Order: sequence, then C-alpha cells, then structure tokens
Amino acid sequence: MVLVSIMINESMLDMDGNPLKLGAMYCDATIEQGVIDYGGLIRYCGKNPDTGRAVFADADTWDEAPIYGDVLVLQLGPVIDPTTKGWPCMAE
Repeated sequence: MVLVSIMINESMLDMDGNPLKLGAMYCDATIEQGVIDYGGLIRYCGKNPDTGRAVFADADTWDEAPIYGDVLVLQLGPVIDPTTKGWPCMAE
C-alpha cells in the first residue's frame, strides 16, 4: 500500500482523471493484478495551507483519515462542505 501525499502545487485526480471535489466522498481503492480492492469511504477536505498536504476525513465521523490506496473512486452521494463539519476553510 502507498500512503498518498500531494503537495499544494500538484493536482490530485480521481480514478477517472478528474480533479478531486471539495467535500465529495471517495472510496480509497487499491489495484493489484488488475483487481480493484475497495477500501474505506473518505471525504476530500482540501489542502492544508501550511504544508500543502491533501487532507481527508472519514466519511462517517469526519475525523482526519489517511489514505493508503492507489486510486480514489468518486462516489455518488451529496457533496458536503467540510466547514459545516468543523474543518477550516482550505484550498482545493
């Protein structure tokens, strides 16, 4: 597994090659030998303004959550503004 860390000047893309959407839900997935293993559900909260690191939260608890997969798969669910869940406003 690979811990994903994206810096502020890099764009982070989902499995389909689209930029991540602030507040959208993604499935953290790993691809091994052509088989996709779907992991936990997370939400993209933006990039930390001090470090430039992409920040994710658990989709249920909104606690900060690391991602370990190879790709992020966009889920069909409502986009929720992270600031409504106590997160500071961060860049996309």
